[in-house]
Amino acid sequence: MTCLLVFAATGHSPAQDESPPIVPSAQGNSQDQDTNITGSLSELMARIGEAHELLRPGLRASLLRQAQQSVPFVVIVDDAPSYLYAISQWEAMVRFPVLWDDGRVETHEHIARFVRAYKPDRVLRLSDNGAWAWDRERSARQRWIELALSKAMNEQSDDWRATLKSLHDQGVVSPGVVLTDAGDDAWAGALALAAGRMQPIGFMTRPGTISPPLEPDSADMIERAAERVASLTGRAWDTLGDEIDAVTLAMNTGTQIKTGPGDRDRIATSDRIGRREHNGAGERWAYCGQLIGSEAQSVYRAMCGLFLEIDQAFIWDGYESGVPWSQFDGTQAGQALEEAGLRVEVNDVPKNEINYWFQRGVRPVGDSAGGPGSSLLFLMNSKGAWSRYDLPGSFSEEGRPGDMPILRLPAALQLVHSFSLQRPYERKSVGGRLLERGVYVYAGSVDEPFLSGFYPTPLVAKRLAAGVAFGAAVRYTKSDIPPGQQGFNPSNVWKIAVLGDPLVTVGPAGKRLQADLLIDHLVDLDEQVKSDIKGGEYTNAVRDLVLLGRDEDAVRLAAALIRDKPEAFTPAMALCVMPAMQRTGDYVAMVDCYERMDNAGRKDPLMQDLLWLSSPYLLARGGQDASLLARVEALLRDNLRAGQEMSDAERLAMHLRTRSLDAALGVMESLRQGLNENQTRMLERAIARVKR
Repeated sequence: MTCLLVFAATGHSPAQDESPPIVPSAQGNSQDQDTNITGSLSELMARIGEAHELLRPGLRASLLRQAQQSVPFVVIVDDAPSYLYAISQWEAMVRFPVLWDDGRVETHEHIARFVRAYKPDRVLRLSDNGAWAWDRERSARQRWIELALSKAMNEQSDDWRATLKSLHDQGVVSPGVVLTDAGDDAWAGALALAAGRMQPIGFMTRPGTISPPLEPDSADMIERAAERVASLTGRAWDTLGDEIDAVTLAMNTGTQIKTGPGDRDRIATSDRIGRREHNGAGERWAYCGQLIGSEAQSVYRAMCGLFLEIDQAFIWDGYESGVPWSQFDGTQAGQALEEAGLRVEVNDVPKNEINYWFQRGVRPVGDSAGGPGSSLLFLMNSKGAWSRYDLPGSFSEEGRPGDMPILRLPAALQLVHSFSLQRPYERKSVGGRLLERGVYVYAGSVDEPFLSGFYPTPLVAKRLAAGVAFGAAVRYTKSDIPPGQQGFNPSNVWKIAVLGDPLVTVGPAGKRLQADLLIDHLVDLDEQVKSDIKGGEYTNAVRDLVLLGRDEDAVRLAAALIRDKPEAFTPAMALCVMPAMQRTGDYVAMVDCYERMDNAGRKDPLMQDLLWLSSPYLLARGGQDASLLARVEALLRDNLRAGQEMSDAERLAMHLRTRSLDAALGVMESLRQGLNENQTRMLERAIARVKR
């Protein structure tokens, strides 16, 4: 088997001011590149042992991914038995993406986002589960998961362990293990990452739910379970640079650990797991990423890591010039990524202010005109807290979670910002909203880490461009710390979490295999759309057009119905087509769409975000159209978003004050009832800014 991997071995450690010493061929689309070297997969795996330890997990993961082939179809399922059946149809080194539809608007957007990136030849719904089942009892669920994993790795075997041992005996090594709870929703993503990366899977009962921090003893229990999974493989695992260097904790348990009585006595679960001894006091042996979310969310995040190629970047540097902020310079990061062949959009001084942010948010981020499998690297620096981010300039300098831009493509994210992942399970938090937007692997802080706790943005860019796995690229290593340094040591267990697959790498995926799926009960969405239009099932047709990535066709059909057959434009259709209208730039049509929603649709959090994100364009356009302006102002006034009502009201008031200060103050005063003392002070400060 041939591969695209190219590297040279050196013996020194990477310093902070240089790229890591081993630079794989990590740019471009795998379908367009020539093979650079030849050799069996096992021979190439053996050569990775000569590389610097920081690069070995990424090189192994990248090599295995390039050796695999994918069928250019996306299969959509809607329940556990169908999902198990679909994954069981993978054939070791030949796979196809499987996405889970739970019926939610957010899920449909995730599926559509993946399809726009992957660009499959066909999108198919699986209408039967092939006699697979699902149980309420954990042990029974575990048996079904392991059976699906076994069949995905080797159709002829019911024992995935024997398959992995055979591969290992041949010199083929996957660098990670997966740990999950068969009773936890994230089991679905765990199965995909185990099967897709040929990783061992282990099971335990999660020690707590997602929201409260873990106790140190509970974290130690997870660590011991991860070590057991690694040791049972019979492979070397207990130091960095050996055969196992990554742990995926696929579990909706605490993403942080409470280590003492103080407010700041917290560390990130995913930075503690992969370190030996109590409370992570021992040496790191693996880089950990924690996969959280529902079945549909965890599957989306896993499939993005397995099938998409990071070939473009969006960078927003919200810091001023000068030390220490210049260590995180977005322009330098962009240059490193451009040199690696990525297409890069950099927003830096002076165009990094909050008003530019609002204007940039009108358009989705990411270019879907790239090749098949294209995804995004998102690097951002800002100040703030879990519910806000501060950027330079303007009246309040605050952005709120709902002001995060829509992502056209799935994204891997490093956010240098205190507290962004303190509450990732809440959409009213910065991290929660970014996960909702489509981020599939995310490095951010669960608490105040100090600026020096983050690995500098330009160095993260250099590492990723060089092929370092995401979970390692965002971490300090001991070689990054000057000898003899006293005090704070960011290579010790700390507050930076990694949510998602830690083995995500920049670079090409495997080649696409032109083949048919020999699976019964598949419904082609293209054919289903034609049938639905013919039968007058227009809402279903619009939904499926969006899932197919055919936004323009969905918008044209919806516009025709509004014009010629308004009774057929249903509230459910409005929820489907509104995001597509933003992506196609049909902002005025969005107003028509929003006005035709029912009350539930108008209060849908994503629909409100889309309205506010488009508002800078709509308000400017309204300057030439008084009727449109009045409609937009009324919609904004009636749809201040939960958790950021004051911020939204101030933005609208700043617009209104140019015509009527009384109208502007009326928007602000409408918030006064029911405020506590602190909120009242915040309101008074906002009113004072409006009056300036």
